Amino acid sequence: HIADDPLTAVAEGTGRVLQELQFLKRVASSSRT
Repeated sequence: HIADDPLTAVAEGTGRVLQELQFLKRVASSSRT
């Protein structure tokens, strides 16, 4: 899916990356305990 508006595409991509980072942080912290 390619957004018509480049800014929208960037915003969506950034949001997805942030969600992935939060998920990875949760996994890393839970595996340490």
